[in-house]
Amino acid sequence: MDVIFETQKDRPFSIEVGFFDTVLEIKEKVQKYQGIPIPSQTLVFNGQVLQDERDVKFCEILQNSRIQILVAPEPDKPQANIEQSSPSKKIQLNINIPSSSKASVPLEMDVNDTVLRLKEKIHEMEPVPVNRLVVQSSGSELQDHRSLRDYELMDNSEIDVNIKPSPTGSGTGSAGAATTGSKRLKLMVLTTCGTKKIPVEVNASDNVGELRKELQKLHQRLQFHLPQEGYFFIYKQNVMDDDRSFRWHQVAQGETIEIFNGSVTGGS
Repeated sequence: MDVIFETQKDRPFSIEVGFFDTVLEIKEKVQKYQGIPIPSQTLVFNGQVLQDERDVKFCEILQNSRIQILVAPEPDKPQANIEQSSPSKKIQLNINIPSSSKASVPLEMDVNDTVLRLKEKIHEMEPVPVNRLVVQSSGSELQDHRSLRDYELMDNSEIDVNIKPSPTGSGTGSAGAATTGSKRLKLMVLTTCGTKKIPVEVNASDNVGELRKELQKLHQRLQFHLPQEGYFFIYKQNVMDDDRSFRWHQVAQGETIEIFNGSVTGGS
């Protein structure tokens, strides 16, 4: 859905946001499309300042809602640098995570992304709170507010991930461990007709096959079109493997998965 942003000086602009996008993710889109740094943004809706961790649903933001965006000045940046943006460039980093079964996990980032954004992407793969992640390159810790370009990271740069101990210690017990291990993903499923999106919640560790069971349950209640002759799922133009987890497919919070008629075979 489209949301309208009103600034103090410039003309209003609109950006498409997802139903489960957090306020922080909205700020990231504003930074991407309008070049306004996240730390400089304050979003106000219905007279209330929006908190980064809240999502669109909680804030009751709807189609064509109008959000005021207050932009704080950046005194530490020369004016010339504000108007001159660094060129975008995609790089693939090799992420070394202690708890991962793989030696390293490839992750595509933009050189202009911040270290904080890198931690958020790692958090989508591993259910560890962002504030407990420490990332290092060549033995040096990377700071949240700096960009990957600042550290001269290139294709196939190695990133080592360490996890700080939980501030609550062992007091969380097994219940805390269970919560960490079963991160919930709020996703949208686009039907074959392409006219309706179905909100679904799954565990990041679930296999994609579990999505079929969830859709079957919702189908009885919501009465949307579900192919009877067989179907498969597409995520970011790639066919999803029913026997692989959402985490393996690197499905992120609030993303959309599409349904296609037919079946996928291994050969001709």
